[in-house]
Amino acid sequence: MISRSKKLVVGLSGGIACGKSSALKIFSELGCDGISTDRITSDILENNDSVKQSIGDKWGRDVFINNQIDKPKIAEIIFNSVPERIWLEELLHPLVRQVWRSMVETSNKTIVVVEIPLLFERGLQHFFEITVCMISEKNIQLQRLHDRGLTKAQSNARIESQMCLADKIHQADIVMLGDNSLSFLKQQIDYFLASVT
Repeated sequence: MISRSKKLVVGLSGGIACGKSSALKIFSELGCDGISTDRITSDILENNDSVKQSIGDKWGRDVFINNQIDKPKIAEIIFNSVPERIWLEELLHPLVRQVWRSMVETSNKTIVVVEIPLLFERGLQHFFEITVCMISEKNIQLQRLHDRGLTKAQSNARIESQMCLADKIHQADIVMLGDNSLSFLKQQIDYFLASVT
């Protein structure tokens, strides 16, 4: 647990396509330091030669385009095989965690929000003073994933790869609704920030 007198570190999680990225953007606009582990992961996949070597050794050069990892191809592999997904998570997560923890330590903001999709699955609650879980109705999740170009089968595979929302809600300190407008989401975040400052 990071001392409250130093800074408040908030863990932001929730289901896929439930509004985590939108919430992180609003937190940042309201003066918090917003850290996206998805962005950190993308940076590692694009620039860490050791990681690229490990992935090439595991899955071959077919998962590369112009020496860059083909993320859709990787997604097809890991969301259709639990062992393959676990292998990739064990490769990436320690590296990602090292980066975001360093970013938290060096931040000069009084509130730091770290977006971690698998926060509860990985049991990372102890790194945060407060955890926030974003939720949405499943039909909205499916529509948003469809809008990202995923088939229904691909969307369901991604949803089912995560802990069910009911369990995440049970473990979270705060729950926010990501179904409605951005203005409603901002109202929830405004209320939350007013309660902790």
